[in-house]
Parts: sequence; C-alpha cells; structure tokens
Amino acid sequence: MRLKSERDKRTGSLLSKTSSRVIMNCCGKFFAFLFAVVFLASLVMLLAGSVNADLSEPLAFSSGFTLYSPVNTTYSSNMVECNGTFVGPIDYELTLNYSVDGNYQGNLPWVLNQNSTNPATYTVDWSFQLPELSKGAHQLSVGIEQQLFSNGYTVVKQDTYVDTVYFTVSPSQPTLSALEVSLLAISVLIVAMLAVAVYLRRRKTANLKQ
Repeated sequence: MRLKSERDKRTGSLLSKTSSRVIMNCCGKFFAFLFAVVFLASLVMLLAGSVNADLSEPLAFSSGFTLYSPVNTTYSSNMVECNGTFVGPIDYELTLNYSVDGNYQGNLPWVLNQNSTNPATYTVDWSFQLPELSKGAHQLSVGIEQQLFSNGYTVVKQDTYVDTVYFTVSPSQPTLSALEVSLLAISVLIVAMLAVAVYLRRRKTANLKQ
C-alpha cells in the first residue's frame, strides 16, 4: 500500500509538472501573440500620425507674399503656425504687420533670407505661432508696406497691400498616443504574466504539500 501511495504521489507530481509546463507554454504563446498584435497596432498608429499634416497648397498673392500656413482649411489644433515668404524689389524698404480676427498684433517677425539669388529682389521669411485660437472661423491679415526713398528721407513711391486668409479651427478630442497605448498594453501584459506565475507557484506549492 505504501509503494502504491508513493507511486501515485510521484505520478501526481509528474502530471502536475507536465500540466504546469503545458499551461506556461500556452500562456507564453498567447502573450507573444498578444504582444505582436499590440506592436503592429502601435506601428500602424505611428504611421498614420506621421502623415497627419496639412497638404493644402500655399497661397500666392499678387503683392509678392506667399503664405504656407495658415491656408483656407480646417486645423485640428488651436495652436496654428504662421509660415510665409515675401519677395520685393531691393530698392524698397519693407514693413510687415499682421492682425488676427481684426485684432492688431504688431510687426511681423521676419528674417532676411540670405540664400536669395536674384540681385534685383530680396526675400524675407517668417515662422512663428499665432495666439491661441478658439474653436470656429478665423482670419489672418498681413499688411505690407513698401517705400522707395529719394536722398534717404523723401518717399517717392509707396505700395500698400493687405492680404487676408480665412481658416477654421476645430480641435479634436484628446486621444491616447501610440506610445501611450503601447505602454498601457505592455503594463497589462506584465501584470497578467505575473498573475499566471503566482498562480502556478501556488499550485506547485500545494502539490508538494500533498
């Protein structure tokens, strides 16, 4: 009877170990599959986010002003960049100012483009962030004044333009980024694996006590 009991005990222990290995193997395959799915989903989200850009054509005005942003489109953020270029005759002095929704904002912070190749003209560029905008329709107006001086102080010619663009701001609802989704999924996987490991350890300890 003792030999049979010990044999049954060894057999039960062997079956328990085999069962634990099978469970661990299945769990490992399941978690590997789940991790692969999460990784691929995150990769797709990253690629989708990388092409979420404004593909609208720039606006070219007769004044020599070209506006790359904002243009006549809808923006998903209330923080909109203002990017543009102006090309004018080299003999003229330039003044640029801008307003948003009719509110004067002051001089436009332009920088002289040193790569201009035409000796008869100059090119200035600018890139800055507009004031935070509310949801809805907006307008950006750029005032351009060119003055030709004689003897350094007498204005002999002056050209003035006001170029305006209309656009819309419609902020999207906040969502988790691909990185945040990946970190959350990995955290869930780790917790699940720890739970399975604790369960198998307790089961092994219980079998040894029998």
